[in-house]
Amino acid sequence: MQEAKKLHAHIIINGFQQQETYLRKLITFFAISNPSSLNYARLIFDQIQHKSTFIYNTMIRAYSSSCNPRNSFILYNQMHRNGRPSVDKYTFPFLLKACSVLGDIRKGEETHCQVVKNGFSSDIFVQNSLIHFYGSNAKISSARLVFDETFERDVATWTTLVSCYANHGSIETACKLFKEMPEKSVVSFSAMITGCVRKGRFSEALEFFRELQIRGLEPNDSTVMGVISASANLGSLDTGKWIHSYIRNKKGNRLDSSMNTALIDMYFKCGSIKDAIHVFEGVKVKLVGEWTAMISGMAMHGFGERSVELFENMVEYGVKPNAITFVGLLSGCTHAGLVEEGLMYFKRMKSEFGIEPTIEYFGCVVDLLGRAGLIELAVTFMNNMPMKANAAVWGAILNACRVHKNVEVGELVARWLLREEPRNAAIYMSLLSLYTEANRWDDVAMVKREMKEIGSRKSPGCSLVEVNGVSYEFVAGDKSYPPALQVSLQIDESIKEVKEDYSSFACAADNGFRSHT
Repeated sequence: MQEAKKLHAHIIINGFQQQETYLRKLITFFAISNPSSLNYARLIFDQIQHKSTFIYNTMIRAYSSSCNPRNSFILYNQMHRNGRPSVDKYTFPFLLKACSVLGDIRKGEETHCQVVKNGFSSDIFVQNSLIHFYGSNAKISSARLVFDETFERDVATWTTLVSCYANHGSIETACKLFKEMPEKSVVSFSAMITGCVRKGRFSEALEFFRELQIRGLEPNDSTVMGVISASANLGSLDTGKWIHSYIRNKKGNRLDSSMNTALIDMYFKCGSIKDAIHVFEGVKVKLVGEWTAMISGMAMHGFGERSVELFENMVEYGVKPNAITFVGLLSGCTHAGLVEEGLMYFKRMKSEFGIEPTIEYFGCVVDLLGRAGLIELAVTFMNNMPMKANAAVWGAILNACRVHKNVEVGELVARWLLREEPRNAAIYMSLLSLYTEANRWDDVAMVKREMKEIGSRKSPGCSLVEVNGVSYEFVAGDKSYPPALQVSLQIDESIKEVKEDYSSFACAADNGFRSHT
């Protein structure tokens, strides 16, 4: 940076401050390569008397990615007002990018009109930018219209529309378009993988990843993050380990914080605490993401004391926790029954770290008190919250009542929830559990009649099993899987053998005890 400024001083001293040949690379360096020095680039820009289209485009481009994208339009209006220099095909894609960042539909549509007026509506670079603008703002029909009017489509054109559908529209349409693509790149696959992950279709995300591997394409960072997320949500440890090995071979230990955080989270969700700790310990400079992933992961596996210990270590090392950190910390306190500690950390959120607790954090405290059996205190805390309790907070009370068999309060809570969500089968099941535990069989029958009358049914449970890198989903009562009957019979046989073995063991143990006495 200092060297570049010295070069600028040398240019001024030698009287070349109006020579664009010398200023092009200088402005590009300050505006594009070093976004933090954008203001310095603007100072150079303002001193140029006769600015070229290239110089304008460079500054418009820089502003479109900055925290003040509207400055792109200030410069464009300046160009338009002066009448020179004229705009070119590179001007509008940067303006459309600014509209995408701002989420300004009206300004984007105005820019589209300017595109047509200036005769650039058939330029593929501009068309791709229009598709991205409309698609990223969920105007899928407009994006599709631009695509359909495009005669010369390249891989970027197809990929942009596929990404629009995958992230903001129909994933089925995205898949159909993806199959129709005459040419696919790693960016195309990444768009589908990311889209499937966002839509919760994790198995399909991994299928696209396997196709990418078969084609011999090299995953980019976006692909890697999508695969890690899909592996985490599916519990696909083999795939997660493979992608970890891949990025370790490519980057060594030079992983950024977001990737380290994703890997730690993935290993915890796949049940491999050892691997998660290994990744964490291998990070030289641990940021809030890595610490938060560890705190949340330990809480997930019931190690609340360890979550608290990690939190204190993080603060001791000078890393400031964020709002997500406290979700994991309070969860850890909840599952470990650390009531006093949880209440203390809840108070420290605002007083020490300046984080204003939202309804989510109040719900964590209600859950903390409820799980500890302090149901009356949980209800009092809920009633004194500065905001109205939502269904999640009421649900925490209901769950506590079910665990601790508090029928009176649980009944009232369940009925309140059913007024808000009359077809929610999970609430009915909790109410059934409460009545069953209290031997209130007439009420059990009444709840079953209510469920039947409104057509509420409990969703079947499902399990995921990974075999040789492939995840298989089993749904309760589903007979569609070909070997389902054979598996059921085998399980029944295994249960029978276990019972027989247990009976033989119990009989032998009893005989041994008798002979000993």
